[in-house]
Amino acid sequence: MRSFDFDDDMLETARSGGRPATRIYPFGCKAVVAGRGSNVEREVHISRVLGDGVPVFRRKGGGCSVFLDPGNLIVSLAFPAEGIGGIQALFNQCSQWLLRGFRDMGMPGVYQDGISDLVLENRKVGGSCFYRTRGLAYYSAAVLVTPDLDLMEYYLAHPPREPAYRRGRFHKEFVSGLDAFAPGITVDSLALALTISLDPSALNRVA
Repeated sequence: MRSFDFDDDMLETARSGGRPATRIYPFGCKAVVAGRGSNVEREVHISRVLGDGVPVFRRKGGGCSVFLDPGNLIVSLAFPAEGIGGIQALFNQCSQWLLRGFRDMGMPGVYQDGISDLVLENRKVGGSCFYRTRGLAYYSAAVLVTPDLDLMEYYLAHPPREPAYRRGRFHKEFVSGLDAFAPGITVDSLALALTISLDPSALNRVA
């Protein structure tokens, strides 16, 4: 299993430069990404994944395994943070930073539920994770814009734990792309909108 290293250079920039760094980019392939403590054999239909040659990564942050594809937009943020504590408070601040970006771009209905889900009209439209090490914090969200929900259902088992609002729903009943609410939206158009609306000066308020 490979390490999810797509943002490692951004983390190094934040660490060496002493200021926040952010990156917004379409995810370029189909992949399963496991959380730091994920039991992949329980959370993933691993024979299907391996049989189709889908890569499996393990990310730095926690949470259950997810399926990503080119219909997903990744929004990542790394910033200096003194010490090693305050994980939940920092995680919540990062979520609010991203939600402000959605509001400012004209999508005010997106909200946070569970520990880390981005939700719109009771459907999950994104997930996020958080990693904390001494002097540095890292937040990354996968926003589902035009996801392949059929493949998500095919590759992922029902998670061993879930937020209360999910109520046992299958992936395709629980998850939605933003395109179901904003017809015509694309990964590229959302990337541009969030690049404009996510004010870099707000990162100082997060840190």
